[in-house]
Amino acid sequence: MRCLGVLFALGACGGSTSPTGSGAVTLTLATPGGALDPKGYTSVDLVLHAPSGDVWLSSAVAKTEMSTGAAFSGIDLTPGTKVSIEATLRSDTGVAVGYGRTAFDAALLDEAVIEVPVRRPIAYIAGAVSRDADGRASTPALHWTEAPATFSDLATSTRLDGKTQVGAQAALMIGAGPSLYMVTQAITDPNGVLNGPAKIVPISPKDHQPLDALGATITGAAADGAGTDDGAVLVIATSTSLFAITTACTPAPCASSAQLGVARALADGNFARVAVLTGPTGEINAVAIKNRDSATGGACSASELWWVPVAPADGGMLAPPQKVATGGFCDIATDRGHAYYVDTIKNELGEVSLDSTGKVVGRAIRVLPEVADTTTSKPTALAVSNGRAYVGIESPPATSSLLVVSTTVSMDREVDQPRTLWSESAHQIARATDFVGVQRQLDATSASIDHIEIGAGGDYVALTTSAHFEGEPILAANFPGMTIDTEELHVFDASSGGVVQRYRSWCDGILRNFTLGDIENWSCAAAEGQTAAARDFDHHINSMTFLFGKK
Repeated sequence: MRCLGVLFALGACGGSTSPTGSGAVTLTLATPGGALDPKGYTSVDLVLHAPSGDVWLSSAVAKTEMSTGAAFSGIDLTPGTKVSIEATLRSDTGVAVGYGRTAFDAALLDEAVIEVPVRRPIAYIAGAVSRDADGRASTPALHWTEAPATFSDLATSTRLDGKTQVGAQAALMIGAGPSLYMVTQAITDPNGVLNGPAKIVPISPKDHQPLDALGATITGAAADGAGTDDGAVLVIATSTSLFAITTACTPAPCASSAQLGVARALADGNFARVAVLTGPTGEINAVAIKNRDSATGGACSASELWWVPVAPADGGMLAPPQKVATGGFCDIATDRGHAYYVDTIKNELGEVSLDSTGKVVGRAIRVLPEVADTTTSKPTALAVSNGRAYVGIESPPATSSLLVVSTTVSMDREVDQPRTLWSESAHQIARATDFVGVQRQLDATSASIDHIEIGAGGDYVALTTSAHFEGEPILAANFPGMTIDTEELHVFDASSGGVVQRYRSWCDGILRNFTLGDIENWSCAAAEGQTAAARDFDHHINSMTFLFGKK
């Protein structure tokens, strides 16, 4: 671990709410100490989240030493309160090339050293691949195999082609604060269902090398995962249970070293989404969605929203899980001690919390405006960061949109006005490989937003989409019928909506109603600004995450 000291005077200059004394505090930016260290930054932006409000600071960093910064003063912090701090490293053009956050007790602020781990803004995607008898990508699949994870380093201008890889059999990637974990699990051939015991493998933040697997194994098909900001606790959702794994011993999650690496089943059932939040006194809870995909009613038609205690603050007895409600819960997110959900039936953004009696309750924050001119647009995906909710909206037949709304309703209509960051109807060009210039455009019959996550403290928002295309035969042009499926990773600048990365990880299909004389060789063309997986580097997307991501 390499530490870069940056000096900030965070003690207040007087006032009854100030820490005892008022001395300079050394803020240490802890990097992995390897090839993946943040590079090229010339300034550090800080945000201190205190009970009295947020404080924003900025400091130039000497290019030669990367070790000194400006001194700041006049910040009143009440002793005994929990304060969190975010650090964003920026280049001279303002691009975020590193980000980290941590929490500390203001009572220990005076003459203290605060260490903030920082990581490069990297988006990771993982999943399996389906191939035909010749070993080529295929839809539908004859054989399913595991595949390495792929990553996009947003601090560089490198465009994705699937060749930047992590691990060998990544069913799931989980970002937990500064730590990255890979879930490996066998896949059933030919139906593609994850099966058997799954292992959790830490990934080195220095160079992306797999480390020794944790002792814990989990059962059921791994579907989603999340972790605490310090990386000490993971919660993994599978088709049979919700599991917690302690990776480091701290007073709240781990009473003894014997608990390290042990998988604890928190609740039984088919869980597909999970997020983790830490309470004001250090207690850890998970919010999860059970039965998200109904065999009879479709996605999110009768899902259950659950509040699941993971670790008490005092090391006492763990409270039992509570089912909050049954409804159209499609996704959940946590942000600074708050938990949120989107309900696709009620078309609302809501918050779930404990009331004064210890009962978990959900309340609607706002009804979401429709993106398309139809009453059937619905929210299906969610991520929240610093009071802004990024909501994925699906509109028939195949339009996907990303809406940004405040998690609090303000009387200032201009501030509170929702905005559409991105909206697109899914299209795919199929190109006849044997005839130059011969192609056809297919409009998707359906499209979905599968994952949303926020990176670098809110600078980037990433989402993954999938789309299905049915092209009827065109006899006059000798075009056979086509069925094509695609999957993509989209990364946007969260403030402007500008496209940072658009990567198609999967595009394949079959020809239907083929007749003599039809054109038989087709390939998927790339759209403007889109990169695609190189041959044998494509895969389906089962998960997407950032280090220090928000979901």
